[in-house]
Amino acid sequence: MKYVYMVMDSRAQFDIDSAAILECCGDKQPSWRTLRRDWGAQGAVLVRFRLVNSDMATDPEIVGVIN
Repeated sequence: MKYVYMVMDSRAQFDIDSAAILECCGDKQPSWRTLRRDWGAQGAVLVRFRLVNSDMATDPEIVGVIN
């Protein structure tokens, strides 16, 4: 199964449909060190989406909160 990783704002913890995508990280999970450096002060969330085909992602799953 293929996934795509996205950094979303803190609203993703409560209502993923209303959260904004801040960065698309591609199909490999970025390191937490890099995520903390870039997004740590903003309370962003790393979310993993299952890739259905090349233009559709579904089933969001919160990987963790970036502190």
